[in-house]
Amino acid sequence: MIKGFCYLFIINIAFLPTAQAELLNDYGVVGNTFEILEEDLLEVIERRLQRIEEEGGIQNHQNKIALGIQEKIKRPKPVEEIHHTKEPRSFAYDPSIIVPYDLKDHEGQIFHGKGTKVNPLDYQSLTKSLLFIDGDDEAQVNWAKEQEPNSQIILTSGSPFELMEKRDRPVYFDQEGVLTKKLGIFQVPAKVTQQGKHLLIEEINLYKEGD
Repeated sequence: MIKGFCYLFIINIAFLPTAQAELLNDYGVVGNTFEILEEDLLEVIERRLQRIEEEGGIQNHQNKIALGIQEKIKRPKPVEEIHHTKEPRSFAYDPSIIVPYDLKDHEGQIFHGKGTKVNPLDYQSLTKSLLFIDGDDEAQVNWAKEQEPNSQIILTSGSPFELMEKRDRPVYFDQEGVLTKKLGIFQVPAKVTQQGKHLLIEEINLYKEGD
């Protein structure tokens, strides 16, 4: 059970970008000191809140913020540098990773040492096709509908909620292009399937010349 969890952990590492942190050391400054002439922060905040209240009320301002957040959730920002497929191509993607540190089980035993090359597909297969589409393009939406019923639809543009209501099936969105960047996808529609120990990525042209 623990090993299964560890393997899933490895898969997550393979498909998600590694976060990096910087540690900043403050050694202080020695020298002359001067009186701070900046305006008190609380006074600035109070004055701005007063102006908001006079221009229509804090509640209206909060409602606008909430509405803006809601709209962004319903219709996320389109993934940048993704275009409709004009020149179809297919290529293999190796999801293998190099383990950055020793991975241990619940008993402290190392089952993958630092520097080991691990392919997540050795432990868990891709059980369904991944379909990357522009949710605002009816041709791509119809193409996705014609694929395997259990395919996982991932939008690079459009509203996943609207499409879920129309198609009555789960729809996801590639937030900030994390998956398309990882897989090297630049054109949609694109289909990802497993071929042996690699992923086959196909960018498919649905359009006639000039469309």
